[in-house]
Amino acid sequence: MDGTLTGAAPDSRRALLLKWLLAGFAAAPLGILLHELGHYLVYLAMDVPNLALHYETVTWDSQEFWDAVGREDFAAAAAVAPVWGVALAAAGGPLVTYAMVAACCYGCARWHPYPVLVAIGYLSPLRILVGVVHGVRVLLGHDPVASYDEVRVAALTGIPVQLLVALGLLVVAISGAWLARYLPRGKRTVAVVSMLAGAVAGTGLYLGYVGPWLLP
Repeated sequence: MDGTLTGAAPDSRRALLLKWLLAGFAAAPLGILLHELGHYLVYLAMDVPNLALHYETVTWDSQEFWDAVGREDFAAAAAVAPVWGVALAAAGGPLVTYAMVAACCYGCARWHPYPVLVAIGYLSPLRILVGVVHGVRVLLGHDPVASYDEVRVAALTGIPVQLLVALGLLVVAISGAWLARYLPRGKRTVAVVSMLAGAVAGTGLYLGYVGPWLLP
């Protein structure tokens, strides 16, 4: 009897590790792609010129627009594309990310806490950490992060970027606390480490190979 239990434990641990590894592996690229799709769909609705969805960004003829915004010449910017529309498109990615997190939390509570749902809920909003890096660099007197979604929204709407980053951090804190109950009891460290390892591998594969091949 003892031999059976001893023999079963490693298999159970390996199965747990593999399950959470694969969850993180799938969640990271999925989160990136759906985030960019949120930007793309708003830009598509605005019919901006030369719009293209890529594996980690969305491009359009935006240089003239952002040059005008940099000069605070919003009339010139509006002649290129509607300012409110570009602001909404910049917010579209984060809003899709937050919607994904909410859907994953709901799915875990309503149906079943599949590891991939937990992984998406945990990993997707972590992109807001670029805003934290921005704030730290500013406090230390270094050049800020050049550009990210919250900075673009702030530039176009006047909403303080700190408020937008704080919102993202609030989502991370609330969703993280909510989803923690769905990590396997007594084996949470194994699950989290496996999930993060899978996310690193999945992101590397997606950004290095699959993404450029799928959406160059």
